[in-house]
Amino acid sequence: MKAVVLNKLGGGFDFEDVDLAAPIGREVLVEVRASGLCHTDLLFATHDIAPTPSVLGHELAGVVIGVGPEVAQVRVGDHVVGALTQFCGACGRCSSGRTFQCLHPESTLRPGNMPPRLTRRGGALFQGFGLGGFAERALVHENQLAVVPKELPFAQAALLGCGVVTGAGSVLNTANVRAAKAW
Repeated sequence: MKAVVLNKLGGGFDFEDVDLAAPIGREVLVEVRASGLCHTDLLFATHDIAPTPSVLGHELAGVVIGVGPEVAQVRVGDHVVGALTQFCGACGRCSSGRTFQCLHPESTLRPGNMPPRLTRRGGALFQGFGLGGFAERALVHENQLAVVPKELPFAQAALLGCGVVTGAGSVLNTANVRAAKAW
């Protein structure tokens, strides 16, 4: 499949052929229909934050085209958006509704003893935020996906994964804006 790969910091993105593994466990195969270019992706591309080579892209929307045997929350044909928050769903913080403070976000990634999700010529590619939406397809843990209405256009849906969440978080958590009482 085709993907946009960051091979070196500050070197821009290259359109290349990469290989994607089949879904296992709770992984979901998504045909990417839209992926936003967030400033964070550009930051990762120019600063030593994440390993290279990598496939970035954390604002993605698409259609589920395959699921691993343990997937319970999505089905083939569902329209989904990716979320950059990685969470296990089982720790105390996740159980209390604070998934953004998960103690085991790495549980959404493949264990080190398993083949990587993304490879190129046999070598592993880093999958940004566990999503890698700058590709024709993405292999994502089901905890990082949300089902959206099929009527929602993909380009707008992709923004829900970061842009909308970041804006809402800034208003509610940083600026502490609260709803006014209705009179």
